Amino acid sequence: MSEKQELSDSKHKGDLEKAASGSSSAASTLSADPADEKLRVLGEQNPHYDHELTWTAEEEKQLVRIFDFKVLSWIGVMFFFLQLDRGNMSNALTDNLMADLNIDLNTITLGTTVFILFFCFFEIPSNMIIRRVGPHRWIPFLMVFWGLATAAQVFLKDKVSYFICRALVGLFEAGYIPGIAIYLTTYYKREEMALRLSVFWSTLSIANSCAGVLAYGILHMRGLAGLAGWKWLFLIEGLATSVELIAITRLIRDDPSKADPSKRVVPKADIWRAVTSPRIWPNILIGFFGLLPSTPIGSFAPLILKMLGFDGLKANLMIIPGYLLSLTIMSTVSYSSDRLNERAYHGAFATLYYAICVLALALLPLDASKYSLYICLIFTMGAQTCWHPVNAAWIAGNTAPVGKRTIALAMYIISVNITAIAGSNVFRAKHAPRFITGMWILFGSLLITISLFIFQRFHLRYINDKRAKITRDWTAQDWKQYDETTTDVGDDRLDFVYNY
Repeated sequence: MSEKQELSDSKHKGDLEKAASGSSSAASTLSADPADEKLRVLGEQNPHYDHELTWTAEEEKQLVRIFDFKVLSWIGVMFFFLQLDRGNMSNALTDNLMADLNIDLNTITLGTTVFILFFCFFEIPSNMIIRRVGPHRWIPFLMVFWGLATAAQVFLKDKVSYFICRALVGLFEAGYIPGIAIYLTTYYKREEMALRLSVFWSTLSIANSCAGVLAYGILHMRGLAGLAGWKWLFLIEGLATSVELIAITRLIRDDPSKADPSKRVVPKADIWRAVTSPRIWPNILIGFFGLLPSTPIGSFAPLILKMLGFDGLKANLMIIPGYLLSLTIMSTVSYSSDRLNERAYHGAFATLYYAICVLALALLPLDASKYSLYICLIFTMGAQTCWHPVNAAWIAGNTAPVGKRTIALAMYIISVNITAIAGSNVFRAKHAPRFITGMWILFGSLLITISLFIFQRFHLRYINDKRAKITRDWTAQDWKQYDETTTDVGDDRLDFVYNY
């Protein structure tokens, strides 16, 4: 798919589909005749475009189902293994890793910071490389090396080796998530993206749930071959990722529909447009403040339960309901958002639920039973990423051309990982096990997130109304002159309509 065709899709696909199958889309931007002619001119620059092509709603559903099965399912499998390698540190903490390495909780927190810094630093470069060499080469390369980096943690002996391994895992995992997000936009329309990104991120909850079961079994291997249980955990899950690489690579090379082999370069102008766009930054800040609680609550959940008096290894199993609840809530919110073609209020109300749960953890009496705290923690975990796919889809649908969208999504993933640095420092050892001070900080960040969702809705609505007012009386000749003289590109054009 060419960048020009993709830009045309984001602005005018709704008019084509309305004429072809009676459907409507928020992407409709012009009156019928000028839009149809503009779409013909732009679309026919791509050799695969047929302006006279029509299809039924059922035919379109069948095509989307093919994409879901052949593309989305395998992307989910890859993300499953990434999350196993990324999240197993929280499981390892329940097996005396800190005592074995002679480190404390604050050192673990610093290791999280090291991981995130390397992850974020290589995010945009990796996303530019994936556009250059193609995902069919770059993603398998990343998978095998992040798997090996994870497995190498079996050799951890002290603080220095711990930091080095966390840095390597972060480096090789960088770029996968935003690269996949931009890749999905080549298969799905704007109103289909939130649910598909929800399916993509749902594998995170599934992986975390399975990780608890796997960790419970693997950590019982402590002493086998003279290795600690946490060493077996890193070794087995790291090598599993590298073995899985063979299956994924075979499928991608067998079916080009699973990868885009084209070589493209992100223009420098698109990088600058993304970084300086005032329409992108509210969504970036939503990611930062909204996911601030996810690291302290999600990553330290097993350790918190252990500190509350539950069995350390069983704590890995006890958090599974939280991830399953997260899967359910996130899928429901994303499905509704796509179905109603609405983003802001879905994100705001989902975040409100999250904020109420965090507030409950802060307000429960100090002498509350550990079971009350456990139940509250599970409901809180169920909300921690429930709006995340909606916001990512919001960015993808409102950013054009594809180069700018590539950088915008990379910026977003950077923001939700940088926030983990702040989040990992919210819970300090001296405040264990309730971390009440930290809970109040997290509650405040969620109130900011709700405000940002509402602001962005009215911000984008204002821009749409302003553009509509400017072009309200324009004729086809006016649009032709605009096309010939404007320097506006992508979503900066007056005929681009933002979703909100």
